[in-house]
Amino acid sequence: MTLQSVDPAVAAEAAPRTAETQVFLSAGTFGTALRGSPEFVRLRAAGAALGADDAAQEAIQAFNGCQSELQLEIRLGTLDAAQQAQLEGFQAAVLAFPTVAEYLAAQTAFEEICRETATLVSTEIGIDFAANCRSGGCCG
Repeated sequence: MTLQSVDPAVAAEAAPRTAETQVFLSAGTFGTALRGSPEFVRLRAAGAALGADDAAQEAIQAFNGCQSELQLEIRLGTLDAAQQAQLEGFQAAVLAFPTVAEYLAAQTAFEEICRETATLVSTEIGIDFAANCRSGGCCG
């Protein structure tokens, strides 16, 4: 057997595997680049700062507790004025922390780069990339 006498079935299987390997290698390269982006670095730093801010964490827990207590009313849209004011007060207390504000700003910036890259990939492949990555429905 010579190099020119490769089984056509083997050759036909090799091409898709090579393409799949290239997709995974490119995805890894993309992930590495995204991890090094200023937006991601900022998000990680903001997350670490927020995690270390005990007072902000307490305010977040208080807001979450209030939100949890009012969950049914929130879902039904039946919050009364006092409940709404209470919830908004806890939310304002959380948003007053600079670490929270920085985290939210960093998260928004990172989400924007994610949307931009999803749009780029969608344009390249001709379908909505992000929508096809979501799980949902009865099977996912």
